[in-house]
Amino acid sequence: MEWTASVTYGALGGFVVEIVVFYGRIAAWQTARHRALAKNRRRDKLPRLDKYIDPPSDVLAALTRVSLGAGAGWLFAPQLTGALATVAVGASAPALLRQLGSARTLQGVIGGGNSAPGPTDSGNGNPSALTGEAEVLES
Repeated sequence: MEWTASVTYGALGGFVVEIVVFYGRIAAWQTARHRALAKNRRRDKLPRLDKYIDPPSDVLAALTRVSLGAGAGWLFAPQLTGALATVAVGASAPALLRQLGSARTLQGVIGGGNSAPGPTDSGNGNPSALTGEAEVLES
């Protein structure tokens, strides 16, 4: 698949997730209105939509999610062969990129460190003894 199609389908995946999130907010508002109507018939006591939707932050979050989806589509383009797989990668972009960013080898490359074992300060084989950092075990 071409990278342009992969970016487009990835962005579409991010957009689909954002639509689902937006629907959740609308459904919460609807539920609150029904609950208020059941308790009280006065329409002036109904919850307002702006308590559930904040346009500036929601638009920024949507743009970020679509951008992450497009970026994941571009990043994983060589591994993806179908449109549905690319949409799925775009939809799961925040989780995929978070997982990718937490990989020890990637952190070594980004931080300029060497992912291969280096010299040790003590003879116990612990390379973190040089820097005094605690060793983190990944699951």
